[in-house]
Amino acid sequence: MCYKSGTPVPLCCTPSRPQSAWRVASKPLLIFLYIPFLAFRSLSLILLGSPLSALLVQHLALHQHDGLAVSVRPLLGRCLAAVHSTLTSLRNDMTRTIDSALETQDLADEQRGLLDLIDKLQFAQLDNVKLPQIVVVGDQSAGKSSVLEAITGTPFPRDAGACTRFATEIRLRRSKESSLSVSIIPDKNRGFKEQEKLRQFGGSVDAKTPFDTLMRLAVDLIAPKNIPGRFAARDILVVDKRGPEMPLLTLVDLPGLVRNANNDQSVEDIRTIEALSDRYMKSSRTIILAVVGGNSDYVQAPILTKARHFDPDGSRTIGVLTKPDLTESIGLEDKFIELVNNKDRRNLFRLGWYVLLNPSPREPGQPWPSAEERRRSEDAFFSRGKWSSLPESMCGAAALKQKLSGQLQRHIGRHVKVLRKQIQKALDDCDAELKSMGTGKDTPEEMRIELVELFSSSKELVIPAVYGFYKNPPRKTFFRSTADPRGTPAQNLRARATEENDRFAQRIRAHGRKHNFAISPEGAVVSDGGKNDFVRQEVQLLLQQIRGSEFPMDPKPRAVYMLFQSYSEYWPKLAQEHKDNLGVVCNEFLSELIDYAWPRRMREPLRRYFLDPQMKALMDKAQKELDLLMQDTTLEVQPYDPEYEERLKRWHADVTKDGASYSEAQEVLEKMLIYYEVRPLGLADTWQPC
Repeated sequence: MCYKSGTPVPLCCTPSRPQSAWRVASKPLLIFLYIPFLAFRSLSLILLGSPLSALLVQHLALHQHDGLAVSVRPLLGRCLAAVHSTLTSLRNDMTRTIDSALETQDLADEQRGLLDLIDKLQFAQLDNVKLPQIVVVGDQSAGKSSVLEAITGTPFPRDAGACTRFATEIRLRRSKESSLSVSIIPDKNRGFKEQEKLRQFGGSVDAKTPFDTLMRLAVDLIAPKNIPGRFAARDILVVDKRGPEMPLLTLVDLPGLVRNANNDQSVEDIRTIEALSDRYMKSSRTIILAVVGGNSDYVQAPILTKARHFDPDGSRTIGVLTKPDLTESIGLEDKFIELVNNKDRRNLFRLGWYVLLNPSPREPGQPWPSAEERRRSEDAFFSRGKWSSLPESMCGAAALKQKLSGQLQRHIGRHVKVLRKQIQKALDDCDAELKSMGTGKDTPEEMRIELVELFSSSKELVIPAVYGFYKNPPRKTFFRSTADPRGTPAQNLRARATEENDRFAQRIRAHGRKHNFAISPEGAVVSDGGKNDFVRQEVQLLLQQIRGSEFPMDPKPRAVYMLFQSYSEYWPKLAQEHKDNLGVVCNEFLSELIDYAWPRRMREPLRRYFLDPQMKALMDKAQKELDLLMQDTTLEVQPYDPEYEERLKRWHADVTKDGASYSEAQEVLEKMLIYYEVRPLGLADTWQPC
């Protein structure tokens, strides 16, 4: 008995010997050529006829796959449309603002407009647009918060529960009315619901909602203290302060660099902070504001090492020394004065150094010193001792604010043309992606109609590919009309499968035999020496070990079958490879089909929820069929092909024509080789699809 589609069939009804390599190949081929057709037909039936249709459409409408709709236009399409609108506005606003700024003497309004445009770009989070910006980086104990307070006039929380765990963007703008607000730009890689939750956070600082309270709430929302990986958040906390005395400035404050792990920051947190700082500092469009504390030797400051690494020539780094009043107590006052005068060649910053005096520690409940009080303290300190040798232009908060504001404007101006080009490219990419999503489908009925149309048009392409006539339907260009110099296109499914069949036949001929000796079709002996050795070492030993109740000199009918099973033991591996290769051919065809016929928004869900399960089921079916075919090779089946007897008679005549004789082992081996060589006629080539 043999198996055909899982049904026992008498062997006498088969056209030739079932152990043939072509029989092993033919059944998986039949199944694999129909994989795409069956997949799309099954999906069409599901959508058109079964109760699953309603569930599917309801599922699409509710867009519950990872927060993103399979119908995807209602949610993702609107998001993309919003981004498209923002980019268009950015491009137009940038053109007007830049042109106006270049032609105007008083640049205040234009500078403010340009900074606002950079803020919008920050909100858009465009991967390929690196923004001109100033980044504040320093050790955790370097006095970074004091620098921000000196610039903004607002005290930042210092306790561990509110320390910086992510990037904080500080926007300072000039306006008639004073205001201070906090908001969050969520990381675009977060889930949609998480993004919405973070976007809704924020508000203005008033008597009921102090600044430090808003900051702590934001920290707990973005990076809760007891959750691992809290320093890995890529959300951006935005502090927006406006007032009549504010400079036109935007700064990005990063978490302080930590040398050793502690109770609040693990070794992994330290690595994450390092990676975050590196990501900002390595951009050629980032001005590094390197903050160094005067309470310890600066040679130990990691920020200077990083600044030298990312800005070797010091062309985009501004140094800030804090706590200059403590340098004398550690005996390094002269060394620090040389540093800020750019006399240390290893830490020479071409944009200069600035020195800020930190306010004295406050008692509980003591008010924060005003800007005027801070200015008086700085004037008193820098007017005496060795620090009085420094020029006024590098001492105090006012000098630093003036430097940062002017430097940022010049920095943005240098990159403005490139930014305009990148925004245009981002706009074009967004426009192309938006168009690829197709027309919006907002109701279940519209979704149902669209899916049915897509499956129908896909079927129009699958059928020509399966039957091999490769004719494009009207207004379609799926199949090539000319030869492809790179090889047979994946769209030509039948041709690709035939090529795999040819390769399989070649592999069977070249590698199907366990031993490299055979007989020619005319019966002549090939590699006679190797055969004789094999007869002595293998066949005679086998005949001796399988003796039973037969009389001496009687033939052993099972010997040929046993020898054949050993000789053809590579067949299962070759057949398995052939089946897997055909699976790859079908998957490549489906990929081309999906990319051509389906909107981009539907491709991944179509693969994950429909085609992949269908393909897996069909692959499993092909594997079962292949397993049944492999079982055939263990059956003991007599050959019915007349060629077998004709070849065996010719061999007998050739061996005995000079009066020679042959042994039983020689005859058994020759029978097995003839048995192996007999081919079925056209079994793999004559089948027709039903």
